[in-house]
Amino acid sequence: MVKSNLSSHRTLILNSTFQPLSIASAKRSVTLLLSRKINVIKNSTAEIRSENKTINIPKVAILTYYVKAPYSRRVALNRENIFIRDYFSCQYCGNKAESVDHIIPKSKGGEHIWSNVVACCKRCNLIKADKLLNQTILSLKKFPEKPEGNFWIKTIIGSNPDPEWKEYLISA
Repeated sequence: MVKSNLSSHRTLILNSTFQPLSIASAKRSVTLLLSRKINVIKNSTAEIRSENKTINIPKVAILTYYVKAPYSRRVALNRENIFIRDYFSCQYCGNKAESVDHIIPKSKGGEHIWSNVVACCKRCNLIKADKLLNQTILSLKKFPEKPEGNFWIKTIIGSNPDPEWKEYLISA
């Protein structure tokens, strides 16, 4: 088969229950398609051609069998996942987040746990500094919680998923 630039093409793989399971490269999704392990739900315009066959690279595909998915996977508490959970916005003012803040500073006994960390902008981080929240003019837009359910799929997909995946990621 003739190889084109396939590195930017990704396929959302759904379990047979339509739950998001993973993201596959173009090469992997074509392999799964040819081995009849997936059925295509949506095709992309990108294709792979051989002398006698043309295969469209799937945008969304569903497994032909059920896989016990690790939905109870522990989500790592790191900067990227905090930004994803908080939609890359400051939890004090709503502007673009640039850093992470401990609501109760570590120096004042605050723990590094999901319910004590939020994404924030530099301005709010400087205002809050090493103070307790009630010692500042800031207030939280939303109380931070530990991610549950299919949050882990968001960490695989990233902050900019393919728009054609949207209807399949509602529960993720």
